[in-house]
Amino acid sequence: MATASHILLLLPAIVALTPSTLAASPNPNLNLHQLLQLLGFPPGLIPDPVEAFTISPAGLLPPTFNFTIHFKEPCYVQYVYLNYFAPVFTGKITFGKISGLRGHKNQFPSGEWIDMYDVTVVGQNLVFKFANATVTYDRALFEEVKTCTDGPPIADHSNQHISNKLTARMN
Repeated sequence: MATASHILLLLPAIVALTPSTLAASPNPNLNLHQLLQLLGFPPGLIPDPVEAFTISPAGLLPPTFNFTIHFKEPCYVQYVYLNYFAPVFTGKITFGKISGLRGHKNQFPSGEWIDMYDVTVVGQNLVFKFANATVTYDRALFEEVKTCTDGPPIADHSNQHISNKLTARMN
């Protein structure tokens, strides 16, 4: 939860972070990984190479931003398990919380790809909320910025959660 001191520290960032300053060609003085750190996350939460990203204010109290991250192609990266980032990855970020994620899945030990919905900072941990599970990992696992690799081909569902499609088919 953002405290009054966090809000005061982020107010200058709100002024600086407008769609024109971080649109398709990001501000050279602030990259995506630095922005993650400014908002309380480890820099390696998003892999490289990011082709472009946009961020726009979505709310003042607490300071909240909508973001869109573009990868050249589907991006796979190994954290604890294999993760998939669609070519377009979107969500909402505020200090210590990322929510409303679209375009990210995690492959669980069962082999099933599960949608990730939220990431919350809780002390030295990151709590990840998936469609059917919540897991906690030490933030140290995400300090290093990893590089995208090729992975198993899965359908691009960047505009719709796989779990929503499965639920619709079952009804």
